[in-house]
Formats: sequence, C-alpha cells, structure tokens
Amino acid sequence: MEHVQRAKPNYIRIFVLLAALTAIEVVAALSIATPAVRVLFLLLLALAKAGLVAAYYMHLKFERLPFRVIALGPLILVLLLTTTLLLERNLPR
Repeated sequence: MEHVQRAKPNYIRIFVLLAALTAIEVVAALSIATPAVRVLFLLLLALAKAGLVAAYYMHLKFERLPFRVIALGPLILVLLLTTTLLLERNLPR
C-alpha cells in the first residue's frame, strides 16, 4: 500500500479568512437596510464560514467522498426542514 503525502493546510490563512468573513458580517448587519437581503447575505456568509471550518478544521477536505457525503447529510436535512417551515408559515389557517 502506497503512502500518499499531503500538504498540510495553512491554518493561519484559514483563520484570517474566517476573521475577514466575520468582519464582513458585522458591517453587513449594520449597513444593509432591507431585512430580507440582510438575512440572505448573512446566511450565505455563515454557510461559507461553516464550509471552511468543516473542510479544514474538521479535515473533511482531505477525506474520501463517502465521508464528505455523510457530513453533508445534516445540512441537507436542515435546509429541507427550514424550507418546509417557511412554506408552512405562508399557508392559510
């Protein structure tokens, strides 16, 4: 069996990127006037940050595809349940 040497991720660079995304979140939360646009933008930034944390700090970037798919399962479930909740909210009572 052949041992594959992989490059180690630059954790300081990832940390700086996460800090920059957090700063963008703070500025966006204080400056975007439209609530719907603000929430959508903040959710997209949160997903980007969660993806970076999962990929590098949880080492999913370096795992095989089945482990990545298993890790995405809860995210898909949350998106499905959130969409259902939002659609149900608009139904007449």
